[in-house]
Amino acid sequence: MIVLQLFASAGWGGGEQYVYDLTERLLKEGYGVRLLSRESGIIRRKTAALGVPLVQLPLRSRFGPCSVLKVKRLIDSEGVGVVHTHQFKDTFIALFARALSRRRPKVVFTRHLVRPAKTNFLYSYLYRRTDRIVFVSHLAKDVFLSAAPKIDARKVAVVHNAIPVAVPHRTRDVSFRERYGIASGTAVIAYAGRLHPEKGVEVLLDAAALLKEEDFVLLVAGCGTPLYERELRDRVRAAGLEGKVVFTGFVDDVPSLIREADLGVVPTVAREAFGLTVLEFMQAGKAVITTDNGAQPEFVDSGVNGILVPPADPQTLADAMRRLVEEPALRERLGEAARKKAEEDLSYEAFFRKITAIYRDRE
Repeated sequence: MIVLQLFASAGWGGGEQYVYDLTERLLKEGYGVRLLSRESGIIRRKTAALGVPLVQLPLRSRFGPCSVLKVKRLIDSEGVGVVHTHQFKDTFIALFARALSRRRPKVVFTRHLVRPAKTNFLYSYLYRRTDRIVFVSHLAKDVFLSAAPKIDARKVAVVHNAIPVAVPHRTRDVSFRERYGIASGTAVIAYAGRLHPEKGVEVLLDAAALLKEEDFVLLVAGCGTPLYERELRDRVRAAGLEGKVVFTGFVDDVPSLIREADLGVVPTVAREAFGLTVLEFMQAGKAVITTDNGAQPEFVDSGVNGILVPPADPQTLADAMRRLVEEPALRERLGEAARKKAEEDLSYEAFFRKITAIYRDRE
């Protein structure tokens, strides 16, 4: 089977990593894969290691005739059996291309967002013609269906996101503790992700300011706009957190950072369709604190394999962080339960079986 992954992305984020990981596994299992993306240098660089054909088109409009015709030719020339899309705009292009094609590839769409469905004529057409719509969480599905779109319930599936087990780099000469001069008995708290207001980094810093008397160092790994990074650093200075908070910048070996941390915090204030960073901490057997406003409650049982807190609540977040800093045994218990949850219910093996079953199912 030849699978065409169609994703009109100019940047790199969770959705693009989803495509990368799935492509890598499909190739390993003997599938043929073709990639079709928006014109983007970072997409070309990031996907080069996969060694599969990448076609880049403008993909700026759901009605772009040039893109539709080129996708149609690609379907015909490559013998594509499944077109897997990741934005509704791309799905329109896939459907129009299929209508012109000699072949009838299956069109599968994965919904990575938490938003209600659009219900106008065009989207009703899309829902009728798309073979399967896959949601990465029950929350994403429920919010989408809350708008009462005209869609056959048999086309709808929920397949929780997953990530392959990450392997830390083996060439590291200096640990993060050594690099930043962190004493062996000091608890290391880690945040890894984009530095953006919706990720709740400001809330995390405000919570850290309430814990200045505790023995911890917070490593903030990630990048944002220069202006926003400057605002965060100013916030740290104003709170007197120099030495307590370290901005590492971009980290190319996040698995090592997570494994060296004592606990993780994912304080997002936006509603996450599925928090992959939370799963990274869980896979590594680390206690993680995250917010309860997205899909996280679907796989984090608070007090059992992690701790859930309300979004934008520095005091409650600080209380949870203090508890895990002061109680190593609790960190260990939550971390082991998190690892077990990730291995048994959120493995990449289970995810891959479900996605490829959808590819093969003509229902």
